[in-house]
Parts: sequence; C-alpha cells; structure tokens
Amino acid sequence: MLIDQLDLKQLRAFVRVVETGSFSAAARSLGMSQSAVSQAVRQLEDGLRVRLLDRTTRKLQLSKVGADFMPGIQRLLADLDRQLQDLRDLREHRRGHVTVACVPSVALRLMPRVLAAFQREHPMVAVTLKEISRHQIFAALRGGDVDLGIANVPGDDPELDATRLLVDSFALVMRRDHPLSARDAVSWVEASKAGLVVMASGTGIRLEIERGVAELGQGTPIHEAEHPATLLALVEAGVGVAPLPSLAWPEVDHPVLTWRKLVEPVIERELYLLWRIGRDLSPAARALQRGILAGAQSIRDRTVSG
Repeated sequence: MLIDQLDLKQLRAFVRVVETGSFSAAARSLGMSQSAVSQAVRQLEDGLRVRLLDRTTRKLQLSKVGADFMPGIQRLLADLDRQLQDLRDLREHRRGHVTVACVPSVALRLMPRVLAAFQREHPMVAVTLKEISRHQIFAALRGGDVDLGIANVPGDDPELDATRLLVDSFALVMRRDHPLSARDAVSWVEASKAGLVVMASGTGIRLEIERGVAELGQGTPIHEAEHPATLLALVEAGVGVAPLPSLAWPEVDHPVLTWRKLVEPVIERELYLLWRIGRDLSPAARALQRGILAGAQSIRDRTVSG
C-alpha cells in the first residue's frame, strides 16, 4: 500500500481500538458498528501486509510492528486534526493575521475604535497596523505586503479597488487660550499669519492643503512634523497652531486644545479603503474590511447627528 492510498477511516479505527482496548468500545466512540471497525482494521493490515494487532479470545494487544507503527500514526492524525481545525478557524475568521496600512491620522482616530470592536468579535485574529505615507500604502498593496489600505484614492489605478470611507474636513487646532479661539471660524489667510506648525512636505495632509490653499505661502511654517500627534504636542506646548483634518483633532474635552473651522476656502479630503484587485482576501481580512466600513459609518453618523 502506498502512503497516498492510506484510508483515514482505517487509521482512525486502528488508533481508537488501541486507545479504548476493544473493538466494541472503539465502535461506540466512532459511531460505527463493531463489524465496520473490525473490517477497517483488517483492511489496513491487508493493505500494509503486516499484522498490527495480536488477537486472542481474552485480550487485544499491539503486535511488535503495530507498537512501532502506533506513535507515528497518532502524531499524524493529531497534526491533521490541528490543521483541519486551523482551516475551519480561518474559514470562520476565528484565527488569522491581517495587515492594514494607513495614513497616520487614520491610525490616530479611526483604527483604535475599529480594532477595539474587531478584537471583541475576533479575539484570535492578530492585526498589524502600519502607519506610512499614501504612496507607500499604494506600493505595499500592489506588492501584496498588506491586505488593506486606507488613504486618498490614487488616480485610476488598474491594480487597486476602493470604496469611500469618509469626507474629512480641516480645522485649525490651537490652545484654548489662543486669541483665535474666540472666533467661530478662521480663514486660511489668518491662520497662515498665526505661526503654523504643519505636516512635512510630501505627506498626504500637506499635499491636500497645498492643493487647496495658495494663501499658505503667505506665512512661513514655524515647524514641520511627519505625524499629527507631534503637531498636537507642539501646539499644546504653545509653539503655534496646526491645520489638521478632523480625524487628527484632539478630543472635544481636551483640557488644553481646541479647534476652529478653517474657511475661505473650506478644504475636505476623501479617504478610501483600498485593496488589490484579484487578491483573494482571507476571511479574517474580509471581516476587518467590514469592521472598517462600519467604523467609518459610525463616524459619519456622529458627524451628522452632531
């Protein structure tokens, strides 16, 4: 008998007979008739051309060959059962690993809420969150290094599919004791003269601002940073004021920081959930995809109700 001709039912019957000590007990355990169990073991022996069990009227025991054969078959079946269970877990997204790449502002506000809810539903699924630039996100998706991405949608990219998550508006973040905090809204011209701290050149947020506001050139930024959290820390320290999209704003009850709408013009950015066309997302990745969409919907609902 060749290894690829081994019958799992025969192997399981043999192992269960040895473990339970009798054909009748093995039959009850396997939900088979005693004659079917006996026949399965006999067929295994015939196929292997060896005697695995010594049968007497009083007891059943392993033959010498059977004793050598038994441990390996037990390991084989145990490994197979684990693999099948892992496969079921993956199919039902109980286990798995998902990698998501997003721009820093999304990692700061949207993803913590999404992952908290996702972990409650899928505690055995691990998620890696990468905070990188939008161009790095596009490259990682094309290269298959990440499952999902969140960024500004690229121009007609034949390799990527996308669905819109949010429309994110800009405001000016400042200290509560800043003179501009007395205003309901601040123009970009006024903001540019107030000592701006801004995202570094080449970042998605900076590009959105430069595309929409020529007036930014009227005031030289004091400092630049590559992460919104750094800008918030600078503003809190009294260094300046920062134009940031809503996902990067401080919490409403922040003791030091507040924000005011930026107008003339109003600038908004669109954020999209991205994945590579033709890539078969795992069940866990599809579950997180649904979670991200639900999290974005929750933010939109709060914005409308607010």
